[in-house]
Amino acid sequence: MKQAYKKFSPFQVDPEKVWADYNLNDSDFAPATDTEKESMVEVRKSVSYWRDAARRFKKNTVSMVALVIFILCLLFAFLGPSLIPYNYENQYRNAQKLGPFEYSKEETLVKSIEKEADCFYATSLRPGSTMSLDPGDYYFEYKGNTYCFNFDQKFSESVILLKGGELSTVREVHIQNGEIKRSTPLEYTSEVKEGAKHLKVAKSVFPHIAGTDSQGRDILARTMYGARVSIIIGIVAALIVLVIGSIYGAISGLCGGVVDFVLMRIVELIYSVPEVLIVLLLQVVLKDPLQIWFDSSNSWLANGLSTLGAGIVSIFITFAVLYWVTMARIVRGQVLMLKKQEYVTAATALGASNGRIIRRHLLPNCVGQLVITTCLQIPSAIFLESFLSFLGLGVSAPMASLGSLCSDALGTITIFPYRLLFPGTILTIIVLSLNLVGDGLRDALDPRLKK
Repeated sequence: MKQAYKKFSPFQVDPEKVWADYNLNDSDFAPATDTEKESMVEVRKSVSYWRDAARRFKKNTVSMVALVIFILCLLFAFLGPSLIPYNYENQYRNAQKLGPFEYSKEETLVKSIEKEADCFYATSLRPGSTMSLDPGDYYFEYKGNTYCFNFDQKFSESVILLKGGELSTVREVHIQNGEIKRSTPLEYTSEVKEGAKHLKVAKSVFPHIAGTDSQGRDILARTMYGARVSIIIGIVAALIVLVIGSIYGAISGLCGGVVDFVLMRIVELIYSVPEVLIVLLLQVVLKDPLQIWFDSSNSWLANGLSTLGAGIVSIFITFAVLYWVTMARIVRGQVLMLKKQEYVTAATALGASNGRIIRRHLLPNCVGQLVITTCLQIPSAIFLESFLSFLGLGVSAPMASLGSLCSDALGTITIFPYRLLFPGTILTIIVLSLNLVGDGLRDALDPRLKK
């Protein structure tokens, strides 16, 4: 060790004197033992970029509250429909124009019967326009037991009751002193006959929490499904913008020269076109040809997109044509700064292709800006979809979105204001929470705002 010190010492002093002054010997340069390593005190643990960003995001109280609210909106939209017995398209003819937590006459009558039975099925509460069961075999399941029965004539304006493991029917519902009158035993078997139709029984009459519309559809169920549709459209549209804009901007910024000039002039041309006018024209022009393609084609792509509907697909096409330009300009600006870095020069010198440089070096280092812009694009996409659906150019009936629900409620706003209140409030909460989350991510991911 002393010889090495003598050989490589840069000081203009006598190595022998330095070695003696500091009482150094070869044992002082021996590797540290495990015990000595454990005794070392770590002043500050190293933190990665994403961990540091998460720490700063958690300190933003407003954004954290907005994130919790948005998660609750996601649960409302995707988990909520499984907690209520109503569907967005089911029409209950005996429950039209009900207010919040209001029961119709038929529901009130059946509600008084529910206390006397374990479960029931009421024909007056069936969805659709037919308030009866056709002759034939039917069955339902309750607590692991199967009850199969037969009607030899039309069964209408009546209730099937299960009480104590025995079935009975109430042809005409009358309540006297809290007891069911005019009930008739119903014969049943535990084996399901071939071709028997399944009935979904209930233990109680579930209230219409947000009321019903003029067609007897539950507003809360339609608001849940509408929020689901709007959120899905917003996320998918933002991903489309992310893919197209990031690739376009990265190519423009890396290539430079004539390529950059031509690509940016195209972006400026799209910016100069009246946005709302083009959106409306695209929706009108694309909707009918898409529907014709769905009806005439048997390809897997047409069959898959037909389930979404021509309105939703045309919204996606609109975003793919118009709304990627902002993302492209942001990515181009980042790439123009990053391509002068040493690691890009080294990759170029080693013969890496432009595609590899974009995938492995440029876009990963733009991820902060990509995340911020994508998160802020989602509420913009939701708002645009709601705007188009409000004008009747979005989703097709009977599917609902928050915009179409607001449009349907506008005609009766003075009589039934709650029909506009529920979808409008959910739309406002979703857009506002996403904007606040996006602002928090921008503050957390931007190193210039690091505190």
